[in-house]
Amino acid sequence: MTRIGFLLSAVLSLAIGHVRPAQAKTIRRTVDVLVIGGTTSGTSAAIAAARQGAATLVVEPTPMLGGMFSAQGVPAADGNHHLPSGLWNEFREALRAHYGGAEALATGWVSNTLFEPHVADSIFRAMAAAEPRLEVLHGYVLDKVYKRGNCVTGARFSRGGGDRLEVSARITVDATDLGDALPMSGTPYRIGMDARADTGETLAPAEANDIVQDLTFVAILKDYGKGADKTIPRPEGYDPAEFAAACQTAAGQPIPAEVMLNYGRLPNGKYMLNWPVNGNDVYMNIVEVPYARRDAALRPAREKTLRFIYYI
Repeated sequence: MTRIGFLLSAVLSLAIGHVRPAQAKTIRRTVDVLVIGGTTSGTSAAIAAARQGAATLVVEPTPMLGGMFSAQGVPAADGNHHLPSGLWNEFREALRAHYGGAEALATGWVSNTLFEPHVADSIFRAMAAAEPRLEVLHGYVLDKVYKRGNCVTGARFSRGGGDRLEVSARITVDATDLGDALPMSGTPYRIGMDARADTGETLAPAEANDIVQDLTFVAILKDYGKGADKTIPRPEGYDPAEFAAACQTAAGQPIPAEVMLNYGRLPNGKYMLNWPVNGNDVYMNIVEVPYARRDAALRPAREKTLRFIYYI
């Protein structure tokens, strides 16, 4: 499920200058592998490439590494937690060392591995910094893909102030959350559900459509202790009826409020607010919305999460 965290909003609001100031500079890099996006997968791909001897560059617009696990505020790993494999296990072992064992990560019930976003960022940064063939640049937004014929040969990025980054690469990896490089490169792609005839899946729709999964503007809450009043201002348009049925399972069975909150309970008294049942999930399709307009497009999702926080 797509999750867009609060930490992302600060980056989405960066202005991409159309007029380059006199003091603007252009940085040029030539690498073996360019990874567009320091997401969970992008950072992992870059580390793996660097370890195989490839000169690798990661370009990430946010100040953090790790994507969903860090900047987007979804520090909960899905899947088989018994799987001791590859970079995932290396990352998880670092989490266990930080918190004091596997049991310390099983704080909620959505996952057996939960942690704080800033800890994920620090681990990914340490893993990346340990690779002499890997460079990470933050604060740059993709604005052009270079091609020679049908071959992608690199990309151009920009950041506030008019600075540019131009990269030539033998291999370019689109590790953005929404496939930002695909339309820029002319690569064919499809959005939504495939038709049943295309996949043979009986649960697939009869006809293809452009429906994507709900997204959530995730928030991280902190327990400040009994008696501490950290209530946020009442959001505009707040109506408690919007969340009146939040304390129930997906099957409609009622559950205590504490059980609902413990869904995404993190270490050190924090909570991931990412609740799908009459909570802060919202349907919108922003896949093809240009990066510069996503902050505005995501505002309804952000406002829904603020209303849910106030309700809680």
